[in-house]
Amino acid sequence: MRRGFDLICTICCLVTVSFVSGCGKIGPFSIDDESAPLSDGATYQSTVEVLEEGLAESYLGDLEEGEVLVGGESDAFVCQGTVPDLKPDWDTILSENPDTVAYLVIPEAGITVPVMQKSGDQTYYDTHNAKGNIQEGGALHLDIGNNADYTDPNTIIYGCNESGGPLEYLGIYGNPEYFEANPFIYLYIPGYVLEFRVFAATSGGDTNILTNTNCYDYDVFSRYIDQIYASRSMDLQKADYLKEAVVNGWRMLTISAGSTTDSANRYFVYSTYSGSQIQ
Repeated sequence: MRRGFDLICTICCLVTVSFVSGCGKIGPFSIDDESAPLSDGATYQSTVEVLEEGLAESYLGDLEEGEVLVGGESDAFVCQGTVPDLKPDWDTILSENPDTVAYLVIPEAGITVPVMQKSGDQTYYDTHNAKGNIQEGGALHLDIGNNADYTDPNTIIYGCNESGGPLEYLGIYGNPEYFEANPFIYLYIPGYVLEFRVFAATSGGDTNILTNTNCYDYDVFSRYIDQIYASRSMDLQKADYLKEAVVNGWRMLTISAGSTTDSANRYFVYSTYSGSQIQ
């Protein structure tokens, strides 16, 4: 299976959004009704069509082994949700901290924060904020094993979900009403916004996903998705009807939240690439 597309990146900026609190984790829930309307007019049919569309054959024929496409209107999926109206000043952001590799926005969850990546140091941003200053709760950070273009089969972003941490409100996905009505996550990079659609959320303990699971192997990736859907966690939320499309998409974003990167008590939100928009 060939995956092409996308951008060469780096980012971030500070924007204020409304915070949503008071979210308790509720029991197991799955979306089984394929005709049920989802947020922003997206439907089962529109989502699956986007995730299974793939790249045009005319593009694939021009690629050599290992090459990927640089982003453009013609090779992008149309975003399914409502893209937040943000326009970060990349020049200023990168001049302040060149470790910035993305800007994560989860509408209505109170999460609009930069994503960092410290070369060779997986835990630096457990204790340092986006400006590089020591601060409890640290900053969101990309796994050092991931490429900063977000085209890997599984991209991992870590962050603290304790009080005051950048992912303090991520647990809102444990609420089935929120999970169903707000499935979109956005990553801002220079010139583009990438959209990911949430297909599962649950607590767990995997702290070395890239080391333990070679998602570049399609069969391994497929089994990994099976394991997520088969989780017996009491707080598991999942969109069953998206499973096949997630496997076919072979490009996901995992947000892994805990007190530190190495903490075994974690909360995961799993999403699959569903669109992009030129900014």
